[in-house]
Amino acid sequence: MSKKWPMAFTSALCILALAACSSEPAAVQSTTSTVQIMTVKKQPLNTSYDLSGTLEAYEQTPVSFQTAGTVTQINKEIGDNVSKGEVIARLDTADLQLALQNAQEDVSAASASLASARASLSDAKAGQQSARAGVASAQAKLESARIGEQDVQSGARSQELAQAQNAVAQAQTAYNQAKTEAARSQTLLDNGLMTQQDYEKAQTALSDAQATLNDAQQKLSLTREGASAADRAKAASAVKEAQVGIQSAQASVEQANAGVSKANAGVQQSQAAYDQKVVAVETARLNLSRASMKAPASGTILQKNLSIGQSVSAGGGAGSNGSSPLFLIGNINKLKVQLPVADSDILKWKIGQQVSVQLYDEVRTGKVSKLSPQTNEKTGSINVEVVIDNPQRSWKPGQVVQASRQVSTAEGMLVPVTAVISSGNQPHVFKAVNGKAVQTNVKLGKVYNNQYEIISGLKIGDKVVTTGADRLFNGDQLTVEQGIEQGSDVAPTIETNAQPDNPATTVNTEDAGATQ
Repeated sequence: MSKKWPMAFTSALCILALAACSSEPAAVQSTTSTVQIMTVKKQPLNTSYDLSGTLEAYEQTPVSFQTAGTVTQINKEIGDNVSKGEVIARLDTADLQLALQNAQEDVSAASASLASARASLSDAKAGQQSARAGVASAQAKLESARIGEQDVQSGARSQELAQAQNAVAQAQTAYNQAKTEAARSQTLLDNGLMTQQDYEKAQTALSDAQATLNDAQQKLSLTREGASAADRAKAASAVKEAQVGIQSAQASVEQANAGVSKANAGVQQSQAAYDQKVVAVETARLNLSRASMKAPASGTILQKNLSIGQSVSAGGGAGSNGSSPLFLIGNINKLKVQLPVADSDILKWKIGQQVSVQLYDEVRTGKVSKLSPQTNEKTGSINVEVVIDNPQRSWKPGQVVQASRQVSTAEGMLVPVTAVISSGNQPHVFKAVNGKAVQTNVKLGKVYNNQYEIISGLKIGDKVVTTGADRLFNGDQLTVEQGIEQGSDVAPTIETNAQPDNPATTVNTEDAGATQ
């Protein structure tokens, strides 16, 4: 009895199975599953991703204040975008404004001193010109005195004697005429033919003629006798006096020259002081402008080590040793990664060469931009810098990526192994079509770094479930985890499931046929 029961039970199961096969399939109620998806696209086919490195911003610019002070304003936070020249933070400017005001007042005072020094120089130059004119006048007086002395020493010349004799003769003739006229006027007066007034005029003319004759006779006598000792002494004294005058005038010129030199020195000193004060004003104005920290380049704020009220030094950074910049601005529209390549393989790498770079399930193509000129002392490897485009900024500095040098241009459709369900006779994946899972049979090729090459069954642009496929059934409602598809730099279009008891987010994709 005990031996027949298992056989009977097995027969019953077979009968039930046959009945199930002959009957219509039962309806399966659709459920909602949370998954991750990717868009199928062409990717490089590489053997393996045997290198890894950490993503960095393509360009990084540390920013610090160029003057000391206390932080009063911070305009940007980590993750904010900034444009070149945009103000990021500010310092308290009260002391800087006071320093600028004091410097400007010093410039005004220095300008007044410089004007006074220039006026003194102008006066000194005028005195110098006057002294030089005095020397010229003294020289003229000396020359005149010397000529006079020479005349005295030489005595009367023949021309002068002749002139003196002519003068006496003329005076004698005039006297004789005046004497005759005076005698005639006396007769006329006595006879009543001349008035007393005309008579007196005739007598006066006689007296004047007598005086003129006497003077001419004396000059003739002096001319004949020559200069006296007194005249010679007087002429010599005039020469000495003129010489003393020249010496005095020359001393005045030397004194005036010294005054000009001193005034020039005063102007130079005042000019130097003025220039120094002007520099102080420019420095104070520059320090005031530096109280506003401006972005030296456009990019994204990657680091911020600053707080309101913090005291900073000129050029100083954050931290106990000032090694961390107050801000770090980076260009993350492009990223770069340093790949440690074995020195034995470095000859295979060239600048401009394409490199496949993988982050999670997404693969991008980068280019070699630099080859390090030396090996790493600790590892013996040589760094190769690879630049990767990041227009949507979905990859972040600090993330670790794997990379492989592309040795050929071969491309294919790759999906993660987690997307492929290999149980049963036919491997399949689940496409996301109108927010539902559509089971699709595929033909697999080689495995490339934990990814299957899809030979057939999918086309470029299909949406494929990469995570959660093992829990799906054909027709399940899909909810995309975190609202973004894997392996894509663009977020998908989102719609809200209208089920009131189970709100979900679904992917809006184009209709696609399922290959069963």
